[in-house]
Amino acid sequence: MLNDITGDREAHHYPEHESGIVMTVYTKAPTKWLLVDRETGQVYQGSAHGDWDRLDPVVKPEKKKDFNG
Repeated sequence: MLNDITGDREAHHYPEHESGIVMTVYTKAPTKWLLVDRETGQVYQGSAHGDWDRLDPVVKPEKKKDFNG
């Protein structure tokens, strides 16, 4: 829901368990999978080795918008 004064969105809170949960993906095409942490915004892509590789955003200078004028 939007805050009427600032226009900011209220942060979503996710319930946490007392102990960690193991989540497993069985697939023949691991690189098609993305894992998104909806709390932090971090994004990971599955690798051929069965790991999750963190994807860091890349902003190309020619695509960056100038908001100063």
